[in-house]
Amino acid sequence: YAQYPDAQIDEVEDYLSTIKPGGTMTGAYISTEKEDFFPIKTFRDFEVDPLSAVTGAMSKVNNDGCIWIQYLLCPLADGWQDEGHQYVDIVREGKKKSTFSLSAFAGEVITGVVDLLASIPQAIINPPEQYSSGKPLVKDPLPPRLSAGKELALKSLENKLSKMGFRTVVRVGSCAGTKEKAENQLRSVIATFKQYSISDLNGFTGGIYPPSINEFVDECRERSLPKNHAFILSTEEIASIFHFPSSTVETPAISWTKAKHGEPPLNLPTSDCTFLGKTTFRNQLVKFGIKDCDRARHTYLIGKTGTGKSTLFKNMIYQDIINGKGVGVLDPHGNLIDELLELIPDNRIKDVVIFDPSDADRPVSLNMLECPDQAQKNLMASGLVDVFKKHFGYSWGPRLEYLLNNCILTLLEIPNTTLLGITRLLSDDNYQKYIVYQIKDPMMRDFWTKEFIAMKGNQKLITEAIAPIQNKVGRFLSSSTIRNIVGQAKSSIRIDEVMDQGKIFLVNLSKGRIGEDNANLLGSMIVSRIAFMAMQRVNLPEDQRKDFFLFVDEFQNFASGSFASILSEARKYHLCLHLTHQYTAQLPEEMMAAVSGNVGTIASFSLGAPDATILEPEFAPFFTENDLISLEMYHMYIKLMIDGQTSVPFSAVSLPPPDQNTGNKDKVMALSREVYGHDVAEVEDRIKGWIEKRFDLGQAIRDAHARGEVPREIPKITTVQPTVQEENAIEE
Repeated sequence: YAQYPDAQIDEVEDYLSTIKPGGTMTGAYISTEKEDFFPIKTFRDFEVDPLSAVTGAMSKVNNDGCIWIQYLLCPLADGWQDEGHQYVDIVREGKKKSTFSLSAFAGEVITGVVDLLASIPQAIINPPEQYSSGKPLVKDPLPPRLSAGKELALKSLENKLSKMGFRTVVRVGSCAGTKEKAENQLRSVIATFKQYSISDLNGFTGGIYPPSINEFVDECRERSLPKNHAFILSTEEIASIFHFPSSTVETPAISWTKAKHGEPPLNLPTSDCTFLGKTTFRNQLVKFGIKDCDRARHTYLIGKTGTGKSTLFKNMIYQDIINGKGVGVLDPHGNLIDELLELIPDNRIKDVVIFDPSDADRPVSLNMLECPDQAQKNLMASGLVDVFKKHFGYSWGPRLEYLLNNCILTLLEIPNTTLLGITRLLSDDNYQKYIVYQIKDPMMRDFWTKEFIAMKGNQKLITEAIAPIQNKVGRFLSSSTIRNIVGQAKSSIRIDEVMDQGKIFLVNLSKGRIGEDNANLLGSMIVSRIAFMAMQRVNLPEDQRKDFFLFVDEFQNFASGSFASILSEARKYHLCLHLTHQYTAQLPEEMMAAVSGNVGTIASFSLGAPDATILEPEFAPFFTENDLISLEMYHMYIKLMIDGQTSVPFSAVSLPPPDQNTGNKDKVMALSREVYGHDVAEVEDRIKGWIEKRFDLGQAIRDAHARGEVPREIPKITTVQPTVQEENAIEE
């Protein structure tokens, strides 16, 4: 790691453990051509990485075979260079290398005596100049002149001698379906070592074949280092014949590290937490998690489909269920809900509340206009208007929003009204009179008795405001599946009780069963309802606000315009959000900014290129855009909230999904249907009775009298001809 800090080291099975010696095996030792002190060509002499040729030859192995190169090294003490230094001195001084043998010594003595005797007469007649002149006998001090090539070769040799040496053994083994294929593979790899040869210096031979292939394989397994097949290489030469491939090596099938691994923080929670995964830095697989107090700052996951987001959610939800915590899950696909139902333990069967709109036989009831505190009706109305605005935003306008908000505020004031009343309030004059008589808010009474009458008299306002509401809300309520849920006056599922009592709220919004538009609109209403009920905890002391962990898959489908406010406020009321989706383009820019600014823990699985560019600043400088793209399945980069502080990004892998099957799925579903569902025939009869019932002012007076209320002033609904000024006032 000192030289390759970003490397990934995996322990694998010995590549020789599965190879059996036999007729399809062959192998050879690589050897050098000359003495060990002569150097081979090194990486400094190549323009292209020499490893490319080696790996290229190895990549051509047949499917039924394998090939390997084994490098064995043993460091040597100084002293191996002596012979090389002696050689350099001899060459520079022009001497022959001294060797000794008895026959050679005798021959040199005889030759010297004969030459001496033959030269005596000549020396007497013609004495040498140095003797006749009386000059002293002096040896020529100048060494022989070496060629440029010879001088360069000596420098290369001296360069090798200046470095540490290693006794080296290189084995090449090959196996294939036939002996011929195995030998062809072997020769192909051995040939690549010829590229290291230098004329006048050293190189590798074509290979020395062992007498017994079985013994050769045994020596490979034992990693033996026989001296008779060893040669000496310097550190530079070793780095030339073997090094880790770089990006310049384009050989296919190299096991590249796909994404960088990052070091986790020292204060990583490893106990008393909800476990998320294991760290992957340098193969230190430490199981870690997140504390409940930090989950209150919310968790955000992003990644392409199938990368492991739902698996991480499933693990967290399962731990919450086992630990007796309150959990809510909104699943737009239904698969996660089905898997969770298999994990419900016996002691939590009664805590499960299943909201499944596709269960047409026993629909649950969830009245979105049920307001326990009239002081909060404006907050509830605002949330519902935001929901409709999100899903009908392509034709939204100020008049439409103004009218819809007043419709919802009006119905919130009247007990036992539902969303079915919105369209009826706009189209049924008698029902409108029935409702308006019961309104206590003077501004709302004034709106219906004056402004709305003016709006109905203006065709432009009818087109821009009244008709769109009737069309959009009416289309949503036209589905009997949806109508049977939101059209019941009394909710069988009390969201506040689910949260305060720590129940398990499973919302199955499978788009394939109820349609995408209905699933998204219904899901948005439920999220808005949960947020509203969480904020009603404002009157509870802090220590009595029980944590409720809400998991929303594909949350962009359910996030209305007020979602930024929910993110910033939910923590105070112990509503802990866990959000996930696939890519940033699914969210409006302001929504993405709200997520980045309010979420404590961010985890990214593998991303597409555009998203990697956008999210790179979140993980820089530790991880790059390419790292975010290259993450493997179930691997993630995470910035974890730890004790209120966001950690530096680090790498992790999620835990495998829980495989426990309690066998309680059918029992859980049956109990939830029995407790929270209603017979569909009864539900449809009640809704049909409400639709067919005639409401009028007289009925409103009689109902008020039955409740013992003091008779109110009957509102005078007059027809007012709209003017341009009035129309503008309404718009303002």
